[in-house]
Parts: sequence; C-alpha cells; structure tokens
Amino acid sequence: MLLHGKGAEVDKNDPELLSTLEELYSIIAQYDPENVYNMVETGLFFRLLPRYSILMLNEDISSTRGKKKAKDRVSLIVCVNASRTHKIPCIMIGKPKEPTCIKDRHWPVPYFNQAKAWMDVETCWKWFNEIFVPEVKRRIGHPVLLLMDNASGHFDAFERDNICVVFFPPNCTSWKQPCDMGIIATLKKRYKYLDLKDILDFYELDEQLKQ
Repeated sequence: MLLHGKGAEVDKNDPELLSTLEELYSIIAQYDPENVYNMVETGLFFRLLPRYSILMLNEDISSTRGKKKAKDRVSLIVCVNASRTHKIPCIMIGKPKEPTCIKDRHWPVPYFNQAKAWMDVETCWKWFNEIFVPEVKRRIGHPVLLLMDNASGHFDAFERDNICVVFFPPNCTSWKQPCDMGIIATLKKRYKYLDLKDILDFYELDEQLKQ
C-alpha cells in the first residue's frame, strides 16, 4: 500500500475542530453554490519525469539507467466555484521576473514571480486584485464567498466589495478543502500526460525537424 496525502494528520473527532467547521458551514449556507469559491496553491515539478518505465523486448536492463530527479518547481494557484461553472484562470508563480520562455510570446496563463516561487502575502493580494476580483465582477453581481486554507502566505480574513474571505480551520484542508478532493490531482495528471506526449512526439520527428 502506498501512503500519500495528509489525511492522517486530521483528528476528525476533535470537538473544537468540529465546532469551527459548523460555524464555517453556517457561513457557506448563506451563499448560492454558484457564488462560493475555493482557492489553493500547489507546487508543480514541471520537468520531473516518471520514476518507472517499461522495457521493450529488445532492451537490456543493464543499459537502462535513471538520472537525478529534476527539482525545477513552480507554484500554481487554482480557484473554482462550488457549482464547477466558473474556473478562475490558473496562475503560475515562478522565480524569474521575466522567464526566457515567456518573453515576447503569448503565454496561456498569467505569470507572477516570487523569489522562491512560493505564495506570499504580496503575491496573494496581487492574485486577488488582478485576477480574482475582475473575474468575479465580470460574471457575478451577487455577494461572493472565497474559501482559503490558513497558510502563512495568505492575507487575513476580511469582507469588502461584496466579497467575503474566510478560512478553513488548521490541519483540515486535506479533509474538507474541495480543490484537494481530486481537482489538483487531475490537473497535474493532465499536465504530465501532455508533457510526456510532447516529449514522445519530439522523438518521432526526423532529425531536420528536431533541429
């Protein structure tokens, strides 16, 4: 059995945690699911190749070698509403201010930079003001609830301009946070599929096209 995730860290019988969750549920119940959003960030090792492979019949196991794991990482900000009808554009956070691969090109996702490619309070505010608020106001004219985990890189809870920001209790996001219920995992699997497809397609090209 392969153990994964952080679910074992949650004490689901903790009275204080259950009481806090009940308060959160009462807040959520005041909003239509269409207007309830969940935001979370996740790391992506975008050059990391699979640890397992299949040998062809004509391949010798002694000639097959692994290599050091690529640790190049960016962070992604994922946000969607409870009815799954409005996906806020996925945001990428990297280290360089202007990566070479983005310069003078149309990039499919908004890009922010941060010294360690992590979410910090400044980047969180930038995402909120430049991405979330315009997207929500363009689509919805009703009060909106934004659910976030209590990571140190997030701003504090507040309410303004018809947007209320509340937080999950500590140590329960792996249990209750919607984006941790398969959304992030599906996104990463889709990315890995497309990444490996591009690599394999490249090797199918003739030498002139490769150059």
